[in-house]
Amino acid sequence: MSFIIYLLKTSDLGLIRKKLIAMYILNVTDIIFTIFLINTGMFLEVNAVMAPLVNNRQLLSILIKVVVPFVLLIWVYQRMKDATEKQLYQSNIIINGCLIFYGLINISHVFGSILYIVL
Repeated sequence: MSFIIYLLKTSDLGLIRKKLIAMYILNVTDIIFTIFLINTGMFLEVNAVMAPLVNNRQLLSILIKVVVPFVLLIWVYQRMKDATEKQLYQSNIIINGCLIFYGLINISHVFGSILYIVL
C-alpha cells in the first residue's frame, strides 16, 4: 500500500514520464477493447465524441486514438522538463486522475469482454 501512495505522491519527472507512458498504453488498449466490444453487437460506445468514428470509421478512430495522444503526450512531457516543482506537483495530480480514469475504463472493458465470452 505504501508503494501505491509513493507512486501517487511522487512528482519526479522520471516517474511522471513513466505515468505518461502508462496513460498512453491504457489509451491504446481502450480503443482496442472498444472496437472489439462494439463489433460483438452487444455494446455501444458511450463517448459521444468517439461514437460516430468508432461506429463508422474504425481505422480512423484507431489513428486518432493512437497518433494524437502520442503527439500530445510527447509535447506535454517536453514542456514539463522546464516546469517548476509546484507545476510538476499539480501535473502529477492531473496525471494520476487520468490514470485512474483510464484504468477504470479498461477494467470495465475487461469485464465486458469476459461477459461476452461467457455469454
